[in-house]
Amino acid sequence: MLLNKNKRIVYTAVALLSILVTGCTSQSKPVSHGFSFEDVTEESGITFAHAKDTFDPKVANIFQWLASTGAGVAAADYDADGWMDLYFINSKRGEANALYRNKGDGTFEEVAAAAGVADVNTHGMSESVVWFDYNNSGYPSLFIGSWGKSKLFRNNGDGTFTEITDTAGVGYNGYVNKVITLDYNRDGFLDLYLGCYFRETDDLWNLNSTRIMHSDFERARNGGANVLYRNNGDGTFTDVSAELGVDDTGWTLATGSADLNRDGWPDLYNANDFGPDSLLLNQDGKGFKKVVQKRGIGDDTFKGMNVDFADLFHDGRLAFYVSNISKETYLLEGNQLWHEGKDGVFRDHAPDLGLKQSGFSWGARFLDVNNSGEMSLMVTNGFISASKKRDYWYDMGILATTPGDIVEDTKNWPDFEDKSMSGHEQKKLFLNDGQTFTDVAQDVGITFTEDARGVSAVDLWNRGSLDLVFAVQDGPARVYKNHNETGHHWIKLHLIGTPPSNRDAVGAKVTFTVNGVSTVIERDGGNSHGGQSDPRIHFGLKEATAVDSIRIEWPSGRVEELGDVPIDRITTIVEGAAAE
Repeated sequence: MLLNKNKRIVYTAVALLSILVTGCTSQSKPVSHGFSFEDVTEESGITFAHAKDTFDPKVANIFQWLASTGAGVAAADYDADGWMDLYFINSKRGEANALYRNKGDGTFEEVAAAAGVADVNTHGMSESVVWFDYNNSGYPSLFIGSWGKSKLFRNNGDGTFTEITDTAGVGYNGYVNKVITLDYNRDGFLDLYLGCYFRETDDLWNLNSTRIMHSDFERARNGGANVLYRNNGDGTFTDVSAELGVDDTGWTLATGSADLNRDGWPDLYNANDFGPDSLLLNQDGKGFKKVVQKRGIGDDTFKGMNVDFADLFHDGRLAFYVSNISKETYLLEGNQLWHEGKDGVFRDHAPDLGLKQSGFSWGARFLDVNNSGEMSLMVTNGFISASKKRDYWYDMGILATTPGDIVEDTKNWPDFEDKSMSGHEQKKLFLNDGQTFTDVAQDVGITFTEDARGVSAVDLWNRGSLDLVFAVQDGPARVYKNHNETGHHWIKLHLIGTPPSNRDAVGAKVTFTVNGVSTVIERDGGNSHGGQSDPRIHFGLKEATAVDSIRIEWPSGRVEELGDVPIDRITTIVEGAAAE
């Protein structure tokens, strides 16, 4: 009894101290970081709201789970006027997607119907989107990965698009959760890689069986096979997934590409739900080799949701951030930051850098948020926000301990009803000071708690500051304008590849050296779950008024050194032009 009494005294003291500390904190002045974000969604004229679908009534008990993905946003200058435009996808059959043309005055005009890319959810629902110049025309086309039939829309160069799905041979029927573009064989034409979820043989709207879920919570391999479409260079594509060894069946939620082993060929990383991720190293465009290391990549049991890459340690070795899920008292997986050491072993640095925990994490994007020359990290989160009093995590905890054949059948899952599951979560913006990361999201004005999926880092006003656009699950999109008051300088490069490079210059590596410190940025083809960011290469110089050097390794293999690149402006670099 004395021990219990003492415990009560300690608990009471801790509670009182917590109240006092909270009270003091709430009255303290906001912390200034030299930049802040303003929600300008309404002023910008962006009114898009994401909607979710329903499925076969036989799986009504887990509709909330099944319809929890799909909110996405992709940035590109589709009309080549120098301003970044935005495309939002909808995940409900019959609902329209939206294309917002940037008018250059801080506002946007919705033009999807006139452009011919609004009513695309006729044979399924949109789940992922990527802009890419598949025919090197100078105008990015639009590929929409769907639950149902995916579609390709050719940019006509006059503000309109023409669907060419069937003639191009990319009308995959299945469950695409993420699509990226890369030139895996470096032939100068961008290919497509589709990360897939459910088996393509299942029809969620007309099920023959309710055995559609993962066979295990930690090592499931019964998902849909991923697809690699090779661009043939003549307007058609060929499925080469199986022959190149990239037909991963691991319930892929996100996939990304970068040259991770620095051999000049783009590699692939699949962030897989319910089990091991896949690192696939490109073998000179002839195939891919899977990397598995003990207690590391390919051996984890986490719920991978995102992958993005950055040269965080300024050593030319791209680190990659994989978001997973965590819930106190139920599941503490945590996010991962993989980086290859000089010994060739990949190690997770997320715990020691303060990047491990961010709730039920989805899309994440590296960005130089304050033009410091260091890559910070924006992480979206939140799964299902419903009742704040009823929690599905308890039901999930029980289900997760049952045999796989029970989990695989939806009839064994408890009804979600109005319960939340990791809902109403605060978003995370991890500011990189060059040594560690600190969450400053609420300090700088990112305070919304809706369930976000994708995030795009994009300079919407061409001011040299990266703004943030969020795709919100079953809710309105959010646009945050970056007010950077640091005075830091910057450089932004618009790269244009020439044959034998692809025109988008996807895969190009730019090395900025400032005051003796080098940083590599690789032009990606749509990495990060639910989002595609500004295609231009953005780098902050901090107080420096010039760079020591800028080195570009083009996809073709050509290497160019640039001099006298102006700061605080956008510069277009055409491959080979400097040598002419």
